[in-house]
Amino acid sequence: MSDGLVLGALVAVLGAGILLASSGASALDVRVKADKHAVPMGGTVAVEVVARADGRKPATGCRILPYVNGRRWGAHEITDASGRVRLLLPLPNPGPAEIQVQALPSVGSTHWIWAPQVQDAQTVRLCKTFKVTHSAKHASLRIAVDDSCRVTLNGHPVGEAAGWKSEHVFEDLDAFIVRGENVLCVEAENASGPAGLAAELTFDAGREHRIIATDASWAYSGEPSGEGPVHVLGRLDGFNPWSSAMQHWPGIVPRSQYFVGRPVPNGAVLSNALKVQVERRAFTVHEDPEHLIGIQWEPWFTPHNAYWQTAQAVPVVGFYDSYDRDVIRQHALWLMDAGVNFIFVDWSNHIWGKQHWNERPPSTNEIIHATTLTLEAYAAMREEGLPVPKVVIMPGLSNGPPTTMEALNEELDWMVQNYLENPRFESLWVIYEGKPLVVPLDCAYLAVKPETPPVDDSHFTVRWMGTQLQANGREKNGYWSWMDGSLEPIVTYRDGVAEVVTPTPAYFGHGGWLYPEARGRRGGTTFIESFKTALRTRPRFTLLHQWNEFAGQREGRGYGSKKDIYVDSYSVELSDDLEPVSLTADGYRGDMGGWGFYYLNLIQALVRIFHQEDPEDAVMAVWPPERGQVVTTDELQVSWAVAGRAPTSYTLMLDGKEIAEDLQSTTYVLSLADVPDGPHEITVIGEGAKTHFPLSYTEMDTPRHDRIPLKVSTPFTLHRR
Repeated sequence: MSDGLVLGALVAVLGAGILLASSGASALDVRVKADKHAVPMGGTVAVEVVARADGRKPATGCRILPYVNGRRWGAHEITDASGRVRLLLPLPNPGPAEIQVQALPSVGSTHWIWAPQVQDAQTVRLCKTFKVTHSAKHASLRIAVDDSCRVTLNGHPVGEAAGWKSEHVFEDLDAFIVRGENVLCVEAENASGPAGLAAELTFDAGREHRIIATDASWAYSGEPSGEGPVHVLGRLDGFNPWSSAMQHWPGIVPRSQYFVGRPVPNGAVLSNALKVQVERRAFTVHEDPEHLIGIQWEPWFTPHNAYWQTAQAVPVVGFYDSYDRDVIRQHALWLMDAGVNFIFVDWSNHIWGKQHWNERPPSTNEIIHATTLTLEAYAAMREEGLPVPKVVIMPGLSNGPPTTMEALNEELDWMVQNYLENPRFESLWVIYEGKPLVVPLDCAYLAVKPETPPVDDSHFTVRWMGTQLQANGREKNGYWSWMDGSLEPIVTYRDGVAEVVTPTPAYFGHGGWLYPEARGRRGGTTFIESFKTALRTRPRFTLLHQWNEFAGQREGRGYGSKKDIYVDSYSVELSDDLEPVSLTADGYRGDMGGWGFYYLNLIQALVRIFHQEDPEDAVMAVWPPERGQVVTTDELQVSWAVAGRAPTSYTLMLDGKEIAEDLQSTTYVLSLADVPDGPHEITVIGEGAKTHFPLSYTEMDTPRHDRIPLKVSTPFTLHRR
């Protein structure tokens, strides 16, 4: 089924929906349909959810929590204006899967907002203008703020509030609201670190119940940015740095209910049940032992480590902790399909500033436990006959505060005793030069300094890893790279042979994501251009950066004197994760939806081209426009990137009409001056080139038996006024 087919074509598997009730809310009639009765193991079923209030009206803004076989599984979503939402649910376990959803009534569209720049000792004025046609009754204001504020309504002092761990309520505001134009203003102060404001002014006016909530329509004024639209940091009922404490605001979903693997809450009323059969299948592995594909992989989603507070997107499987075996299994199935040979497990921050391995904190032990569970899961999958990815571990010598070589050697000895000597994990390791490969992170490049003691390589083949090699040239010392700030990542050679290169879907330079050196995803063109270095040099290891980081600094807590150097993840565009994510669920900093299965499908296509399974194959991405982008100009410089078989020329079309043909470059300046506002579609055709991969956003591609023309279509909306 193509991405563009309407959800109405989905097949109803089982009968009617169930009425859901909530205290103080209208009953919700929720029905679900699925697009198929059976899927191969690890495949995806698309589920349409339709929610109606009182059996008739679309239930807009409902939070939808899917369950599979009685446990949370899949991204949490929000119904649109028609009361609908589409769930994409991968199913990793063979056998019957019973799918139901819980629908929680809308808590409105309240968001955390602030000025575009956050500073310590900062005061900003956040205001909303609104009109009222009738006298106001039952007016009250609910507010939470990080750190404090003073509120006025049409110039009348309402009160002061401080703190975000509980909301503040101001009652009896009827007399402050007038017929005509009104202005609600909040003068908010930030002492230090992150800052945010969430507010809801509610009242009755005539027959209407009005809610004036903090969202993108508010304006700000103050230093250092002057004035303009506010910066949206995320929904009040979403995951963000404040959500763990916002449990008393009416309608807020308890944080624990978001996590996959949790059982259905007591008393929850669910929709009708869909039954889908998950069928066991075989996997085809491309044998090319001299050219291995790896991917950086995080086991750090645990209570004392990264736990989704600043995730820029929501994984298709949902927010998970790294102990969940179903998540581990689904990741492995996807990576096997994509042709990834090994995962590169991040232990780099385990012993910052420690003198010995046994000084490691509890947060480190959580990551170790998650890694052990992964090895156990892989061993069990191997017993099923599945060709699971192998494993390489990246410990750390220097990244943050450096540790000692003695502590690193003690860590390696622990790995020997607990992992290498465990027969359960035999054959799960990448063997290189006769021993398991290990790659410690050493961003201070201590290992090559003469005063640093040697690493104990008696049990491991050791390679060192740095980063930003385009700036420091450490590949000449044999260092591998975590990520380079260049469209052409640096290749590390050993004895004249290309040993490793690290392609990435996006990258930053020395200043982080917000500095000019950074380059975002650009619709997949960055990843294709970056991967072309691997195609050209064919190294022993191609290390993909990266599967699942989903963590970054909170707004206002970047590095540097201005606190504006953000690394790891920042936004959907300025991030480097490759794991499939929801196309519609909301992330930190207000991003609504991500890239779906697109990058997983790009990996599969590029790996196939790398191994030359079909030398005629090609893959292409187009940017701009971004998929679904709102274009506001009369001109658009369209660009595209191609890997594999080079087309003889390119044809560009707009809404099915040919605009230019026989193009020899990969850019074209498209005039939109005579194009009406509204939805449109740009199509680029690579003439003379074909592909096995449609690069779906909604499911992982099954490579086609026949090759199709190389063509990319990108929808966008023109809105100049």
